[in-house]
Amino acid sequence: MKKQMKRIAIFGTHGSAKTTLVYKLATFYKMNDKNVTVIHETARQSPFPINTDVVYQTTLFVVASQLQKELQAEAQGFEIAISDRAPSDAFIYLNHLKRGNSLTRSLEAFCFEWLRQYNVLVYLEPTEGYSITEDGTRAVDTDYQLDIRNDFRAQVAKMQQKYDNKLNIITAESHQIFDENKCIKLIDQINRSINEQVRDFHMV
Repeated sequence: MKKQMKRIAIFGTHGSAKTTLVYKLATFYKMNDKNVTVIHETARQSPFPINTDVVYQTTLFVVASQLQKELQAEAQGFEIAISDRAPSDAFIYLNHLKRGNSLTRSLEAFCFEWLRQYNVLVYLEPTEGYSITEDGTRAVDTDYQLDIRNDFRAQVAKMQQKYDNKLNIITAESHQIFDENKCIKLIDQINRSINEQVRDFHMV
């Protein structure tokens, strides 16, 4: 019988070193002979506007694309899938601008249920004092960045409240990713916790 694929999602606001951690974690598992794949952030491939110009179609595209990639990875027999963002991230940007509708609200509820599929959720924040690198895609308005960070904090609290603190969420900051020793400790923590699940919590 094929083993169930382990899912890890790295999520959080702009410039919190999510992608860097995703690749470091994938390298760790590859070096330990694990069959691992990376689910790349889908917003950058969206044909619809993102950031402060986001529309509800953007959210639908981003969520549908990520779910498709995760399901493909599962069907292909990967042991571990590491996602650069969780599907629920997409609603942070949409709801902040109050551009959602009944369709996106229904999908948001589904994505909150989907959070239970992840064995580990790693929430990252940018370390205070670290400037966000401009890459032509990230929003550069600092007030907007702070607002989104606060929205993520509220969402994490909502996630924990909804699931009575049973979601396996690890919280870290970007400086830990760029400090070799701290990053090694974080990766070890993620690896150790990947099998720590509440009995019958994840859907089978």
